[in-house]
Amino acid sequence: MPNRRTTTLGELLDNYGGEIKTGPFGTKLRAAEYTPTGVPVISVGEVGYGRLRLHDKTPRVDTSVTNRMPEYLLRYGDIVFGRKGAVDRSARVQVDQDGWFLGSDGIRVRLPSTCDSAFIAYQLQVQAHRDWMIQHAAGSTMPSLNEGIIRRIPIVLPSIEEQRAITAVLVSLDDKIEQNRRTGAKLEELARAVFKGWFVDFEPVKAKAAGATAFPGMLPETFAKLPSRFVDSELGPVPEGWEVKPIGDVVTVRGGGTPSTKNESFWTDGTHCWATPKDLSSLQHPVLLSTGRRITTAGVAKISSGLLPIDTVLLSSRAPVGYLALAKVPTAVNQGFIAIECNGPLTPHYVLHWLDSSMEEIKGRASGTTFAEISKSAFRPIPAIVPTSEMTQAFDDDVKPLFDLITNLVADSMKLATMRDYLLPRLLSGHVRITP
Repeated sequence: MPNRRTTTLGELLDNYGGEIKTGPFGTKLRAAEYTPTGVPVISVGEVGYGRLRLHDKTPRVDTSVTNRMPEYLLRYGDIVFGRKGAVDRSARVQVDQDGWFLGSDGIRVRLPSTCDSAFIAYQLQVQAHRDWMIQHAAGSTMPSLNEGIIRRIPIVLPSIEEQRAITAVLVSLDDKIEQNRRTGAKLEELARAVFKGWFVDFEPVKAKAAGATAFPGMLPETFAKLPSRFVDSELGPVPEGWEVKPIGDVVTVRGGGTPSTKNESFWTDGTHCWATPKDLSSLQHPVLLSTGRRITTAGVAKISSGLLPIDTVLLSSRAPVGYLALAKVPTAVNQGFIAIECNGPLTPHYVLHWLDSSMEEIKGRASGTTFAEISKSAFRPIPAIVPTSEMTQAFDDDVKPLFDLITNLVADSMKLATMRDYLLPRLLSGHVRITP
């Protein structure tokens, strides 16, 4: 290939090989074939900006399906697009994702060996390319992609040596971000397990009732203060001395608002974070360090809850119900939240995990025809277990250091992403050159 030239994905495939393929439609892959476990099926919901992400609702199929349709297996280096919705998203299949299955709402591009697939994948993340995808998508109500549109995507190709040199720089940053994410996920899992063991399954109290004199992971002085019997409550048996109260009686529940977007004095040069549920939708860990939009002091004054303090627990109350985060910066919120200040017997970390474990109950109290929403008045009466102050403090002593580490990891990843996003367009355009 010449040193640097402009072409399209379609021309690249036609001239050097590779292929583009749309996922199987409903006649080939039926919902009845989905299984609780097995090979992940990759469609719109799994395609992020640069990487594939599985979630709780990701469908799966067993090997009988993949053996029947091997042409839809994804391979390391493939680039996957969602066919509809957020059409500016694309993701490259990683080594540990080789063998996942292309869903009906996905389109897969397999590139020739004459180019570096990671280089092309990074190029597709540049804002100009994402804008191009949105502009050229078909449909107005629901934007969609097809193979023809993807073939027309313009790309710039330097020499393969320069492609690989550029990729090496960007991959090193993304690998560190991914390692931070995985470490954070393990820390979250540990905190969640402690909460479940102590406050859902009551394992330490059960152990003491059975005659144990200690419990793994719990300080002896904390274990010594535990009761050794249970009493009945509206939530079933709970440890003696613990209470069940409406959550609204033990925390302060607040809402939010949106000052007029037509009044520039509320928004222009704003310095305060202002959160919407969308800000939480993109979080990989339940800590909020920044928001997509900022608001002025005059704007904050128009919101009844004002600027909420650090460690306010945020629960999205609509569109959808259920996003969670600890605010790690002072922030104002819009009307899509129940914001919880923990200035009573329950700590922020306890409340965050209580919300997570009680989400089915919370969503069950939501109402609405256009979209589900839980109001503050519907939220406040939800019964919550209120342990002794010694137990909630012991939990906080165990879990707060984990969340401090998670917060540091998120902050580090934000800095790395800023560096990557600064370098990305400059490296790809040739404005900044790397000698292979």
